[in-house]
Amino acid sequence: MSARNAFDIMCAAYSHPESVGTLANDQLATALITKICQPNRTFIDVGAHIGSIISSVMQNDRSIRIIAIEAIPEKVNNLRQKFPTVEFHECAVGDSEGEISFFINTRQSGYSSLGRPPTSSGDQSIAEIKVPIKRLDSLISSSDVDVVKIDTEGSELGVLRGSTNLLARCRPIIMFESAPSVNDGLGYTKEALWEIFSEQDYAVLIPNRVAHNDLGLSKEGFIESHLYPRRTTNYFGIPNERRLEIRDRARDVLKIAIS
Repeated sequence: MSARNAFDIMCAAYSHPESVGTLANDQLATALITKICQPNRTFIDVGAHIGSIISSVMQNDRSIRIIAIEAIPEKVNNLRQKFPTVEFHECAVGDSEGEISFFINTRQSGYSSLGRPPTSSGDQSIAEIKVPIKRLDSLISSSDVDVVKIDTEGSELGVLRGSTNLLARCRPIIMFESAPSVNDGLGYTKEALWEIFSEQDYAVLIPNRVAHNDLGLSKEGFIESHLYPRRTTNYFGIPNERRLEIRDRARDVLKIAIS
């Protein structure tokens, strides 16, 4: 992974130098989220995809309990075979419960989501299926959740709205994706995404600021960070009362010595 990451950075520096910061922050986010969970605590992976995050967390510390959520049935079947000790939930996650349309990108399944993508006439790359949707508060009763990773291709705000009890009870570190806006019909805004963290007394940070003294992005700074060339694709939500603790844990992960 280190060699591949370095190669990707070099390629970006040659072809699109303005994108190097974004790529470096996304690589840093992965390094942090897979190693920052405390031993014997619970890690929640919302949007497990092919299990790359699960695999890295397990390689780092097998004492960590992993609960993973994935909406695509075929992926869940493969994940269960690959990771028999992980607790999987086959559903989408949001702020409601019932059944909902889920749109599978048959060319790039990692971009599948609850949001209806704009399609041209005759485009066969999007398949619509019906899946259960649940609130994370209904799925997770654990009181020892330390880390939550959310990558749901635009529906992160819905996941958070359905997780307020979990956030209040466990105060976990959250890594969430927030890419530039797309017209997906969900109606979620970057302002509302920042505001839910503020309401829960969380700071929102760029990955390369987690291990340093930074109180987090303002709402305006968060919105600006999505402009091209964006600062990052993945952000960290950190409870304000745990800010120094998480800063020091991030320093340990990244082997940063501060004199």
